Amino acid sequence: MDVRTFSGGEEGLPPGACGLLTAIGQFKLGSVLNAAQCLQYRGRTGAGLTLKGVYPYEADNLFHFHIMFRDPSMITELEGVLENWGWRFEGKNPLIQKKCYNEYDMPKMFHYRVTTPPAEDMLYTDQISDPMMFIRKKVTEFNIKYLDDARIFSSGQDTGTFLTAFQLDDTIKVFDIYQYSDRNLSSVQAHMRWPTSSGRGLWWGPQPIALGNVSGTHNGHLSSDKSNAMALEQLGIALHVGTDSEALFKEINYLVYGGYTLQEMEWIISRKFPNEVALMTDEDRERYTELTADPILNRFKISGPTTAIVQIDDLVVALTDRDHLRPFTIGTNDRITLLASEERAVVAAAFAMGENVKIFNPDAGKLVAFKINNGVPERLAYEWKKTA
Repeated sequence: MDVRTFSGGEEGLPPGACGLLTAIGQFKLGSVLNAAQCLQYRGRTGAGLTLKGVYPYEADNLFHFHIMFRDPSMITELEGVLENWGWRFEGKNPLIQKKCYNEYDMPKMFHYRVTTPPAEDMLYTDQISDPMMFIRKKVTEFNIKYLDDARIFSSGQDTGTFLTAFQLDDTIKVFDIYQYSDRNLSSVQAHMRWPTSSGRGLWWGPQPIALGNVSGTHNGHLSSDKSNAMALEQLGIALHVGTDSEALFKEINYLVYGGYTLQEMEWIISRKFPNEVALMTDEDRERYTELTADPILNRFKISGPTTAIVQIDDLVVALTDRDHLRPFTIGTNDRITLLASEERAVVAAAFAMGENVKIFNPDAGKLVAFKINNGVPERLAYEWKKTA
């Protein structure tokens, strides 16, 4: 099969549906990976994982980059670009064993330990003093500018994202994911299948999409993708992958850091039907009207079949579209929380770990959030909002 057909033909839309499974808390990595395998039938190709805690936290300005290069002859040149931007490489290691390149046709991938420039240098060049903000801006800039040559697909401090254009068992094998079983992981996000909207080719599209401390997975297709992209453009927030999923993840990140409550985030993202608005209290209706009348926030929305799970630092936000066109199941107890696109993945993971979990399906359009506190998931009330 030629690459064009393999990628979904003229529309770039391969058949199937995304499979999602996220685990947070005190879980066993092997059990989660085995449970995720039962979702493989949903999506033919494209599979990724994000592991939080895979790298030990060392310093505020140290980040771990996973970079894929389409053309090996460009590696030295592009490393020079990053160094010219002020980043310093503290270490470089192959991300994949050489033997895997004999079995799979893949871009060359490396793991870099990177430190950001001093605050005064970041201020001078980019008017930014916070290392995380610098990472978000410059990684996005790099991925857009060198779209045809390379992609920084993981850039967190204690997280690592691992992607292939193959199936989940291939991703696990290629990156030898089981080597991280003894790490102090607090979450794992699994996603199967390339994005529904046209992406950037075989290796540029798989999820999770990660940027700094934000990573997300998405099942479905957002009919509001243009509206979301326009809102971010008005805010000056660029998309470095360019899919509808990425736009949604960045909107959630914007709202979290904007100090909105979970209830307000739900109102903004998943609009109520007129009969639901009529049932609101006067105070809530006034605030809801104010938020949804905002010219930019009005463009933030989930329309179309969607389930999404976004992790920002130790916060996990899960949401569905208001028509409930995609299934979504959560299983939780005082040790673990499992979120998946199918109930059987939750049941399989819990059974493999010997955990009894309370299983529920969030109502249409509802937002559910958890905070990881000392390795334990805590469900957050609607009044919660991020404070400085």
